[in-house]
Amino acid sequence: MMQSNGSQYLCVVVLALAALTLVEVAMADEATGTVNYKGRTATLKYAYLVKGPDEMDQETIIRRVILSQTDIAADIQACTTLGCCTNNLTEGITVDLDAGPRLNYWVVLNDQLVQYSGTEQPTALEATQDEPGRVAGTLNIDDTEADGPKVEATFDAALLKEFEATH
Repeated sequence: MMQSNGSQYLCVVVLALAALTLVEVAMADEATGTVNYKGRTATLKYAYLVKGPDEMDQETIIRRVILSQTDIAADIQACTTLGCCTNNLTEGITVDLDAGPRLNYWVVLNDQLVQYSGTEQPTALEATQDEPGRVAGTLNIDDTEADGPKVEATFDAALLKEFEATH
């Protein structure tokens, strides 16, 4: 018995939808806020959470929140190391959690031509959710007295990618 064109079409659609559910799609979560430094401003729109060995100490596993003006989810998903995740961050901030008693952060603007790194008290991040697979809350950093950046951001980031130690 032959299937009608309608049945064949339905089978193709069902198979295509099933295949899409198997494909890992890199998606960004939402962020709002700004990074201001040296007369430049980035408007934050995207949030990512990645986890893996600290570049300085492979024994220490950290979580890194990345807040970006542009969507870099696919770039992060293509990375094989935690350090690679910021290669295509051109306007935004990273915050390392679990790396020590303070928050380590890195601000980048103007296609990485303007950079600033520093540390901040953990209270700069008011987390509404702080779990291994999700970090959400408000980040407020004001290092303007030290000629540093001012950051005001709200975000909710689910774990996008986890990296293994490279011993």
